[in-house]
Amino acid sequence: MNHDAARRHRRGVVLLGVAVGLLGTGCGDASDTTPDGSAAPAGTAAPSTTTVCAPGEVPLMVDRALLAFLSKAKAVHRRADVAEDTGDRATALAGLDALVAGPRPVGEPPSPEVREVLADTLARTAALRSEGGDHAGAERDLARGLSLVPERNLFRGRLMEVTGVVAQRRYEALLAAGDTEAARAAKKEAITAFDEAVAIQDEVIRATLK
Repeated sequence: MNHDAARRHRRGVVLLGVAVGLLGTGCGDASDTTPDGSAAPAGTAAPSTTTVCAPGEVPLMVDRALLAFLSKAKAVHRRADVAEDTGDRATALAGLDALVAGPRPVGEPPSPEVREVLADTLARTAALRSEGGDHAGAERDLARGLSLVPERNLFRGRLMEVTGVVAQRRYEALLAAGDTEAARAAKKEAITAFDEAVAIQDEVIRATLK
């Protein structure tokens, strides 16, 4: 995958996270209704959440903090794109690390949208660290990301793909250093991770098509 294609992939995953958050607006419009379903008086501010649904429907929440977090994540990733375009890996990493460490909507465990954005961000920071030779740091990011998405979804598949990339880079570095035994082990790790990434994404594709 070339640089532009990889960047489009990253943006697509983050934009998907934003779309998932926006879908949470559900069956009511907080801009012009009140929780009891009546029209809001003119000039009344919309509530931060709403459960405006027809009888028998499952209410879906609109959380402004979540929407703000998702929008912020999109901006941070786009800013990282600009930094990467100029070869400034350090600036890209700093912004992405700040997103992971920064404020997020409350909830324990975090909502699926928050976990998925964080997991995708950690996949990107792992790839950047590994690209700069920090394979140990990359593996820490991957372990953290995988802990956020135990489900076999596209975000876990992405993390496994990057796990393979990191192992592949370790293999190349070890081979160049003449450590053939360790290189052989890293190569095996890369193949295993790539196979797992393919298996997970195949499951996602089949489930989606159903």
